[in-house]
Order: sequence, then C-alpha cells, then structure tokens
Amino acid sequence: MTQNRLFFSNSTTLTLFLFLLNVPSIFSQNRNYKEHVTIVRDEWGVPHIYGEKDADVAYGLAWANAEDDFATMQESLLPTKGLLGQWKGKDGATIDFVVGLINSREKVDALYDSQISPEFKMYLEGYCAGVNDYAASHPKEVKVKNAFPITPKDVIITFHYISALITAVPDQLKSVMNGKYDSVSVTFASNAFAFNPLKANDGKTLLTVNPHMRFEGWFSWYEAHLVSEEGMDIMGALFHGGTSIFVGTNKNLGWTHTWNKYDMADTYKLKMIPNKKGWYEYDGKEYQLEKNDIKLKVKLKPWLPKITVKREAYKSILGPVLKSPSKEYYAFRWGAMDEVRTPEQWWRMNKATNFDEYYKILEMNALPRFNIVYADKESNIFFIDNGRVPKRNADFDWKGVVPGNTSATMWTEVYKTDELPQVKNPDCGYVFNTNNTPYSATCDEDRIAPGTWDPHMNFRMGDNNRSLRFMELVEENERMDFEIMKRIKFDSQYPKDGKFLRSISLMKEIDEKKYPDIQSMLKEMKSWDRTSNPESLGATYFLVSFDYLFNLMKLDVECFIDGIPLTEEKLVEAVRHTKKHLEKHFNTINVPLKTIFRIARGNEEYAMPGYPDALAANYAKPRESDGKFMGNLGDTYTMFVQYGKNGVERVESLVNFGSSSHPESKHYTDQLKIWVKQKTKVMTFDKEQIFKNAEKVYKPGN
Repeated sequence: MTQNRLFFSNSTTLTLFLFLLNVPSIFSQNRNYKEHVTIVRDEWGVPHIYGEKDADVAYGLAWANAEDDFATMQESLLPTKGLLGQWKGKDGATIDFVVGLINSREKVDALYDSQISPEFKMYLEGYCAGVNDYAASHPKEVKVKNAFPITPKDVIITFHYISALITAVPDQLKSVMNGKYDSVSVTFASNAFAFNPLKANDGKTLLTVNPHMRFEGWFSWYEAHLVSEEGMDIMGALFHGGTSIFVGTNKNLGWTHTWNKYDMADTYKLKMIPNKKGWYEYDGKEYQLEKNDIKLKVKLKPWLPKITVKREAYKSILGPVLKSPSKEYYAFRWGAMDEVRTPEQWWRMNKATNFDEYYKILEMNALPRFNIVYADKESNIFFIDNGRVPKRNADFDWKGVVPGNTSATMWTEVYKTDELPQVKNPDCGYVFNTNNTPYSATCDEDRIAPGTWDPHMNFRMGDNNRSLRFMELVEENERMDFEIMKRIKFDSQYPKDGKFLRSISLMKEIDEKKYPDIQSMLKEMKSWDRTSNPESLGATYFLVSFDYLFNLMKLDVECFIDGIPLTEEKLVEAVRHTKKHLEKHFNTINVPLKTIFRIARGNEEYAMPGYPDALAANYAKPRESDGKFMGNLGDTYTMFVQYGKNGVERVESLVNFGSSSHPESKHYTDQLKIWVKQKTKVMTFDKEQIFKNAEKVYKPGN
C-alpha cells in the first residue's frame, strides 16, 4: 500500500512538472487576450497598450500595428513562407530567394526549442494571436492567400533573415551574381547622444534617440508605449512587424542604436573536384554539395497568372552556396547565421531596470549589429560598438574572397560583448555616435585607444560632418540642458573643417571666370555658408551637383568620412548638370533650397528641413516628373529624454509622417506638420493623464 501511494505521488509530481513545462502553450491556447488588453490612442494616434501579462501587450501591439500599417507588416512576414514574390513580383521574389538560400526556416526549426526561453515563447504566441486575429477580421487587407496564420517560428524567421540583410549578406550575393541582388542591400545612418550631470545642468541625465531610416515602408519606424503588470513599461519605436521596442526608454533607462561598419559577412571560394560534379575539397577530403533548389512563385503582372521559377542553390560545411555565372561556387558565412534570439534580447532590454541588468542582457550578444548609446536615472551613460563580429584567422585577408578548402578560414566564434569597443561614464560627461568611428565616442581625453582590436573587424576610422559638428556644439556649450540638446540635434550647419570638406575645397578655390556659362552658380557655391538656409541658392547648387557626383562616381555615405576625389573637370560637369536640371524643371537657375528640397505624403507637400549629413539629417532623390528632390530617408524618429534621480522626468518625440499609413486618417500627416518645423510632441508615462486625454480607448476588435 505504501509503495502504491509512493508511486501515485511520484506520478503526480511528474505530471505536474510536465504541465508546468507546457504552460506557455496551454496559456496561449486558452487565453482570451482581447479581454486582458486595452489600447489607448493619444491625440497623435500613438497606441499606449496596457495588458495584464506581457503576452497580452504583445497581442495589443500586433493588433495596433496592423490597424495602422498591416501592409508593411506583411512585407516583413511574407518572405518567411516564400510569399512576397506573389505580391511584390520580382523584387519580392528576391527576398524570398534570400530567405530560402540562407535556410532561415531550417535554422529556426533546429534552434527554436533549445534557444528561445519559455517566457518569450509565451510572448510570441500572444503576438502571433494578435496578427492572426487581425488578419482573420480584415481579410481584404491580406495581400496573399494562405499567408495566415503565422506562428512564433515565423516571427523568429523574420528576424533571422533581416539580420542577414543588415549584416551585408546581400553585398556578398551581388558580388557573386553581378549585382542581381542589389535591391536587398540595406544601410542607414543615425545620431545618438547622452549626457550625464558632469556635463548636464541640475543633476540631470539626457538622451537623444535619432535613428535615420526610410520615411515609409520597410525599415520605417512605428511608435508605441507598452505596459504590463509583469514589469514592462516602455515607449519608443520599432520596425513594422517588430515584437517590442527597439529604441526608446522605460521609466529607468533608455537607449538608441546607430549603424556601424563592422565586417560581419564573408565569402569563400570553394575548390571543386575536377570531373566530379557537385563535389568540393575541404581539409584534403571530398564532400558533396547538398542541393537546396528554391522554388519561387512570382507575380509578373496583376492580370497574368503567377509563374514558378526554380533557382539553383546549395549547402556546404561553410554555409549556403551559390554558383556564379562563370560557374564558380561560393559559400557564405555571417555573424548572425546561427542566432535566433534577436527579438528576445530586445524584449529583455525593454524590461531592464538598471545598468547591470541591461549589460547582462547585452551579453546575450543576439543583436546582429548596431552601436548602442545608453542613459539612465542613476546618471550612467554608455557607448558600445555592438554586433556579432566573427573571430577570424589573422593569417588571411578578409577584405575579399577567402579560400573555402580549409578549416583555417572556418570561424565558429564571435567576439563577446566585453571584447567590443565601449566606454562608460567618461569624465567629460557625454558619449555619442553619428556613424563616426567608435574611437571618437566621447571627448579626446576619454576616448577609446585605437589599435586594441583586430583590423579585420573593420571599424570606421574617421569622423563625418555630423560628428565634427556635434563636437563643435558641445564645446560651445559648457553645460547641457534639454533645450540645448534639442537645438543640437536639429542643427543643419556643416562643421568648420573636416576631411570631406577639405576634399571639396576646390569648390571654394575655383576661378569661376573660366566658366562664364555657370559663373554665377560657382560664385554662389563659393560663398555658401554650408547651412541649409531655405532661401539659399548655394545649398541648392551643392545638393544637385553632389547628388550627380555621388551617382557618377558610385560613392556612398562613407565619403562624408573619407572625402571624395574631386577634380575641377568633374565639378564643372556637375554644376553644368545642375544648371540644365534647374532650367528644365524650374525655368530658372534661381531656385532656393525650399523650392527643391521637399517632403510629401498624400496631397501634402512642404519644404524639408535639414540637409544630407547634417545633424538634422535628411536625404532625397530627384523626382522625374518635376525635378524636385523628395525626401526618402533621414529623421524618421526622434526622442528626447530627461532623467532625474527618480526616473524619467520629460519625454518628447516625433515621427516624420504620423502613426497611420491610411490616407483617410488624420494621423496620416499630423506629425508631418510639426516635423517640418522641427517641433516635437510631449509624451508621458502617467497612466491617469494618458487615459484622461485619450482620443480613443478600446479593446482590440471593438
């Protein structure tokens, strides 16, 4: 009898243990999320999402984001099932191909159970329930049949393939395929500043969040405030389809990201075995490539049936493999190829309460890249040049293709968090990054010493216009406060000097009398004060001429650090192009900046503030129809935060258009109206005030 009771007791314990292991799954299947989440829309349409559990908040975030821009969410989610080509045609199929090539689904299937924590699985299930419920309730907004429901694994796959896109894998692909995959290359800029009481007035700590991304669509920002009874209370921004805040602040601490230059992806040339098709040599042994042919369904025209295209790809010991047009085989590896915890790290960062917690979360090392600038209520400020950077064999030249026939090039580790360049609480009281070198992340006396890290990590090694101008302004202001910080961020003056400006000094030295057809234009450019004055002709001539030169010479934003090889012949050619452009589209060369440098959404169009590579950084492309330069990326999200000893005291923010992507909504362009004036909106963590001033309070689906 005793033995029977003991057996029964142990069985019950085992059953209970197994039950607890499956709590996330049982929880999600039985929970009515809608009853446990409330969405509060403020006067700007920003969703403040309140839930009992974190998973409830995830559900509400998914629902609110879908309400505002379900189309952009689907752009991120559809490639996980190879469906983007059925909506976006060839460009969409390109992304589908990348997802298949890098084996994102296979990787997530293999690592999901072991690497994703039970609590985050629960969170993801809440998020997916929100997406799926919205899709089921709004079938006309679903872009591709059978795209939903999605699962937590689908969400992780999204982060996995996007991590590949932002760690330069597309650059490796296009090098092999002669530019065929150019459309998936991703690179952006950003500003980030933090000041503590050693520099700021009144014992305050200040943070500027200012990522420069696309104005809309992929990699544009969505603003939200997430609050749960499990310790989440954070506001900031995420990409559409993100599962938590990527940049922003909770009541105790905040952070932002900027783009860094690490070399995170490598290309290997395989040594194929002659007369033995599909076999390659590795460490003196022969191995057969594993075929990974990818079927793509592509919509060519709305009225034509979808076609199926099969693309050839392979797998190897080193990683995925492509065959080049010259029939050589190349394998690829990148730092985040075996990492699936990226969204979990961001979620955990959302809930950190102090620096030690935050740094411990950083040690997950699950974010693929990005500098981090951090500040908190305890007066800590911090910079780290963060990312999953491979530990490579220094005997090889990693700038180009490396041999794929030896394990000597087969790295398996990445640098740990404490091995990366970083600085905490410098004596001068500030840290910053504007996509400049990590070696100038703070004042001269506290800078990180160069030469400590392997050169193959490929740091930026110089300063751009924004970093130089920031340092000028910091020196001009002995003490910092909230309003001064805002003025610095919205500054549109180029610095007094710098490598880029020296490289174009010819513009100031040229004898304009030699070129009577453009004499007046060259004279204006010589006298231009290098600021984006709306009335300036010189700013217009510089903008159009250097847009032409950057395209002609195939230059990129690195030229703002390294300078450009400008000759008198090229400058004259560019200014003549500018004259022709202005006369064609405006019937005059007397075109002030405010007339040509524009931003528009729907039927609204305004003069755009800022300037390329100014602290108020905005970039534009010429519009064929009228020759105006229309803004496409730059100051897409801005947040200013002030911390006191008890936490956040002041928050102001701004997005470039508004919270909604629907033209009929008043929130389609309401923030654009203040954005063009470089104004901000006041945000708050105060629940009572949020509900009191709410535009709308509702349950999802109501």
